[in-house]
Amino acid sequence: MTAKRLAIVSNHLFDGVNVHAHAAALIEDGHIAGVVPRSEIPAGAELIVLQDGAWLAPGFVDIQVNGGGDVLFNDDPSPAAIETIAAAHRRFGTTALLPTLITDTDEKMKHAVAAVAEAAQKNPSVLGIHFEGPYLSPEKPGVHARSLIRQARLSDVAQLTAIKNGVTLVTLAPECVPPGFIDALHAAGAKIALGHSNATYDETRAAMAEGMTGFTHLFNAMRPMAAREPGPIAAALE
Repeated sequence: MTAKRLAIVSNHLFDGVNVHAHAAALIEDGHIAGVVPRSEIPAGAELIVLQDGAWLAPGFVDIQVNGGGDVLFNDDPSPAAIETIAAAHRRFGTTALLPTLITDTDEKMKHAVAAVAEAAQKNPSVLGIHFEGPYLSPEKPGVHARSLIRQARLSDVAQLTAIKNGVTLVTLAPECVPPGFIDALHAAGAKIALGHSNATYDETRAAMAEGMTGFTHLFNAMRPMAAREPGPIAAALE
């Protein structure tokens, strides 16, 4: 079967590195196949020509979106709220995002998982979910309710990774979770980031060895660098 070809033509096309004048993005079966001058668009391709002066560029991917359109995900963890949030961010160029639930109750987390699972089936801009907490350091809570910060249990992994049609990102304080928790999350397919943490450099490196690959708002709400304890910031910058 011949792949369906679409060419989106723009006076200015930015591919992430270079700007192309009077070029087209070729799309085959929903995937970008290349960028060509307008004169080299393959015969038979369906054309979409953007208005004069318009720019065609990659959309932003935002992996920490707490709300949008006057809706906070923690206040309304529903598919309708996610649609409102995604639409609000799309106006400013964000074409893919992770709805983010900050530290909250187990019940709220279950509602958030169900809402994202449903929304992701209908809206391709919803890539999955980001749990920022509740397994954080009570010494570095930031805006998170200290009363809802709690210890992780290995049994929590199943709930955190219940979404099968998207990405799960968990921001946690590695010094506040039990041995094997990060490894279990990683084995279940989740992405793990350090945030709201008082971890030492050695604790951070140990978490990285188990599968932690990211840092949430680096420098903010985490142990600062010191003379003999460089902490998570030095590990991140390495």
